[in-house]
Amino acid sequence: MHGPRPILQRFCEPDVTVVRDDLLDGGSKTRFLPYLIEGAKEVVFGGPFCGGAPWALSVLGKQTGLRVTLFYAKRRALHRRQLMAKANGAQLIEVSPGYMTNVQAKAKAYAAQAGALFLPLGFDLPQAEQPFVEVMEGVRREAGGFDQIWCCAGSGMLARCLSRAFPDAEVHAVAVGLASRHDAQAFGPNVIMHPCAYAFAQETRASAPFPSCPNYDRKAWEICLREGRGRMLMWNVAG
Repeated sequence: MHGPRPILQRFCEPDVTVVRDDLLDGGSKTRFLPYLIEGAKEVVFGGPFCGGAPWALSVLGKQTGLRVTLFYAKRRALHRRQLMAKANGAQLIEVSPGYMTNVQAKAKAYAAQAGALFLPLGFDLPQAEQPFVEVMEGVRREAGGFDQIWCCAGSGMLARCLSRAFPDAEVHAVAVGLASRHDAQAFGPNVIMHPCAYAFAQETRASAPFPSCPNYDRKAWEICLREGRGRMLMWNVAG
């Protein structure tokens, strides 16, 4: 397993155990990213301005000396996570017009020209899944079984991995990513998708008793508190 053992914190009303990967610099994605970037001299990624994936990649770049180039839609001012990525030494390239298809196209073209490794949205690659599932299975061995697992679904990889690691539990995934992307996926039979009332770039006003991203994890926390039942696990990817 890459990185330290996940820290778990239990909240009793309702009965929710939270995976506190907000305490891990770069969050959950740094647990499998090293398996994707091995041997690369430069890694290129295009993603949403408020996303945690570019920041996670910048953390690995800072730790290893790897050159990281991030493509974003052009904005008036950089988001706090973009500023964090920049502070970690990542190169930021802003694209206009800022449609995600254009951001992705520009990032791919740059990577091809530079001979760099291009990573897809969510780092959703087959070689990332098994290391991530093994971390989750370690959580199951430590904490035991759960009735429900709660998480957000951006690329959908987190929900797929949780369904493998906790086959006897309901995996409730709050869809913060594109609905068309989720509709095209083959999720496990224990995955239950929940629509999200917020656009991805829109922050939830709900609060959480731990650092949780208002664009991502906190949206799942909000629905978990309202609709969750039984003994639950909430996977908090990042702060």
